[in-house]
Amino acid sequence: AGYEIVLIETVGVGQSETLVADMTDFFLLLMLAGAGDELQGIKKGIMEMADLIAITKADSGNENKAKLARIDFANALHLFPASNSGWTPCALTCSATQKIGLDQIWQKILEHDQLTTANSWKEKNRKNQNIHWFRETIKQQLESHFFEQEHIKKQVFKQELAVSEGKIHAVSAAMELMEIYFGK
Repeated sequence: AGYEIVLIETVGVGQSETLVADMTDFFLLLMLAGAGDELQGIKKGIMEMADLIAITKADSGNENKAKLARIDFANALHLFPASNSGWTPCALTCSATQKIGLDQIWQKILEHDQLTTANSWKEKNRKNQNIHWFRETIKQQLESHFFEQEHIKKQVFKQELAVSEGKIHAVSAAMELMEIYFGK
């Protein structure tokens, strides 16, 4: 992007977070205390990707809920396997409006960067990310080309209907389409 530091914000629905984790050096998970996000984060597996969890809006009477949520998340982080980067994720509280905790979050980001640079994880991770996106681009291009073929477009609807009606197994239908695609 031409900048040394780029922040990426997602909408928090799960799949976009996985994509972002595959292209960033640091994954900060923002959670809101008492909003049911705790279960969502665990269900989606997002917590396992996080390098740091920040409980937001720790202000205006929400401080105690935020502190309790921080403790819960910190305890939950200990249940996950150790990170390959050598980094140990933690949970903090913050308030953007009160400017509380932001310096601590930034400090953790810098510590992560120093550690992962020193132990060569950042370089290794970026290489792995490049390979991931190389392969992902190939997959996307192949899928796009496959579905753009007129002779495939005609068959896809028929096969989907047959699969949904239980007339053919999904794998068999897909293999038939692949045979058509490759001209076998």
